[in-house]
Amino acid sequence: MATKADFTIEQWETLAFAVTDSMMFVTVSNGPHFWESMSETTAAARYLVDQAKTSASTLVRDIAMDAGHHRDKAAKAGGEMESVTLDRVTAATAILSEVAPDELDAFKALVLGVADAAAEAKNGVDPVERATIEKVRSALG
Repeated sequence: MATKADFTIEQWETLAFAVTDSMMFVTVSNGPHFWESMSETTAAARYLVDQAKTSASTLVRDIAMDAGHHRDKAAKAGGEMESVTLDRVTAATAILSEVAPDELDAFKALVLGVADAAAEAKNGVDPVERATIEKVRSALG
């Protein structure tokens, strides 16, 4: 079973960014609606806290615990968010395929879980959010 120690700092940041970027990509997919974004971010954070405590995967617990602490300016709302997010998700999948292939399914479930938690938070998953999640799912392979 892989842990944080099995990855370089750069690899680890890619894994963590893939999680938080996916959550933010879904959160802003319908535009900047403050209260909706707050509800979605809170629901996603709760999901990550739950995964940090309960996941059967040590790696997922480690990523979920660290994900909220890894933020950068590259994936802020705007024209680049989609491409940055999907590139990072694809890169994270490649890293795991190389370093810890047995953890790939658990990681994919974490990424989709945090995206779903964000989408379902306010008024359920709408068509735009569903399409956004499908883009993330496609990037996961």
